[in-house]
Amino acid sequence: MNKWKFRGFTLAEVLITLGVIGVVAAMTIPTMITNYQKKQTAIEVKKAYTELNQILRMAIADHGDPSGWDYYGANELPQWVQTYFEPYVKATGAKTCASMEECLGLPLPYPLHFAKPGSVNTQVGQYAVSKLGSPIGYGFFRYGGNYEPVTRVRVYINKTYTKRLAWRKQAYGYIGKDVFTFIFTTADANPTFKPYGLKPLGSYGMSTDDRNVLLGTGWGGCNPKASGSGYFGPGDACAAVIMMDNWTISKDYPWKK
Repeated sequence: MNKWKFRGFTLAEVLITLGVIGVVAAMTIPTMITNYQKKQTAIEVKKAYTELNQILRMAIADHGDPSGWDYYGANELPQWVQTYFEPYVKATGAKTCASMEECLGLPLPYPLHFAKPGSVNTQVGQYAVSKLGSPIGYGFFRYGGNYEPVTRVRVYINKTYTKRLAWRKQAYGYIGKDVFTFIFTTADANPTFKPYGLKPLGSYGMSTDDRNVLLGTGWGGCNPKASGSGYFGPGDACAAVIMMDNWTISKDYPWKK
């Protein structure tokens, strides 16, 4: 007679085990997914920064010192993009965009505080470019005035990461998660596309090298409570924070699920 007796699991034990596994999975999988999304977002923001400045270097090779470039007058933004940007990127399309409408498949930018978009976020850009074979799109804009030596671009790092809100039919891309803002200005001694918020920008918005200021409530800060005016709103300085954190998304970054 076999003195060793093997007893199987009871149904209750199996159910308890499965329940524990389910609870652990429910607690850990969302965190793993979020961490992966953060890592990929930081990679794409760095890639966007690199590609913008590669395009700029090619334009400088053809057109010389940016301080001598044209098309900074009123309503001349499309000519600026068509001359100094479009020839150096494979685009599926480019067009002037209307307010409160998707443009070339690019959704409206949605502010970091997740309230209804206000006047600072009603336009993809005054002129948009969609990149061929890529989820990336560019929304260019300037803020007022007859002459402004600044070109702003919101880069949609993945235009498929959008949300349709019940109160509107349009799709929205989240600033600081799907959409990131960069600035080019001839006021810079060494003109490059920089994340919005970093020095030197002068009187055209936040201009700092202080990470705490970028994460603060100033004009376009990477903070849900940041102020906004014109074409800047909460979240526009988030690319600068990612860059200062060595192209990573840190624990204090205002990531929204």
